[in-house]
Amino acid sequence: MPRRNRIHVCLRSTAWLLLLFLGCITGVAQERKRIPISIEDILRQQVAGVTDKGGQDLNERLRAMLAVARYSQDYLLGSGDVIEVTVFGIEDLKNKELVLDSEGKISLPFINEVQLLGLTARESEVKIATLYEASVLKNPQVSIAVKEYRSQFINVVGAVVRPGTYQLTRRVFLVDALAMAGGLVPDKAEAKVYVHRAGLPQQTGEPADAKETLEIDLLQLLEKGDVSLNVPIYAGDVVSVPERLERFFYVLGDVSRGGAFEIKRGEQITLRKALASAGGLLGTAKAGKTIVMRQNPDGITTSQIPVDASKVLSGKVEDMVLNQNDVVFVPGSSTKRVGRNLLNSIAGILSALVYAGIR
Repeated sequence: MPRRNRIHVCLRSTAWLLLLFLGCITGVAQERKRIPISIEDILRQQVAGVTDKGGQDLNERLRAMLAVARYSQDYLLGSGDVIEVTVFGIEDLKNKELVLDSEGKISLPFINEVQLLGLTARESEVKIATLYEASVLKNPQVSIAVKEYRSQFINVVGAVVRPGTYQLTRRVFLVDALAMAGGLVPDKAEAKVYVHRAGLPQQTGEPADAKETLEIDLLQLLEKGDVSLNVPIYAGDVVSVPERLERFFYVLGDVSRGGAFEIKRGEQITLRKALASAGGLLGTAKAGKTIVMRQNPDGITTSQIPVDASKVLSGKVEDMVLNQNDVVFVPGSSTKRVGRNLLNSIAGILSALVYAGIR
């Protein structure tokens, strides 16, 4: 084969290998979660003064829903509760204090045991009146008041302000349970909640030992107003708000695809990987003046680490390992408006943007 033809074949083969290699890199990069963020987004947020959205926004909506969504607040009776029973016309049942036994029953003259587990005080009055009317009284008048709440507790755990055990003194729903625990912890709470059922009440038609776990989308409930997700919370239920586990690094400035990029479990991110995830540098980038912004141990201030990205990419200097929440900023002609004040506050603005969900 002539030498010129061999060169052409070699070049074509090299080109195909290069395209295949770039395709593999692109495929890997696409697997990493990315939230597009531009310098313009950051500037808008700085002007708006929005720095701590997400959990606080959901808490505001939680309070709003508590104010406008009024449900039945009747308490459901349970074992150990103390009630005061009055049946007009029966002397022994005048302000009579009774305790619901382990099965949720009380004992009354003439009608013996009555099952009140899972009923409200009003429903109990109707049931007892019906039983007396069927046996010894005409048009009986029954009054029941709850004197002591001893039976019903729920647990609210996870990313809430005051996790713990709470006693029920009325019928509650999911938003009530979250409010009892002080609401969500900003910047930590996921936008979802799990309700672990300990055992559904018998009046629902389910077996007493039935168990299930419900996953509730808080954005759907609180932002979109889907009240069907405001499920009732029963005694023994555990309401769990998971903490956000996503970790990100950021690449901004004169790169092809700036934004927030997920750090996968067990993964080590270097500057070279970070720039590859962002699609590489633009022709206008001043790679030699790249800055890595890193949060200091005090959690408030940041440090600016200068680095020559061009030398890192060419292998002339050692690659740099990035930390979670590091911001790689590559200056250039498209980022002339970015000043030192913005660089100092950029990490906080980015976290607000990610949590608010520029998705």
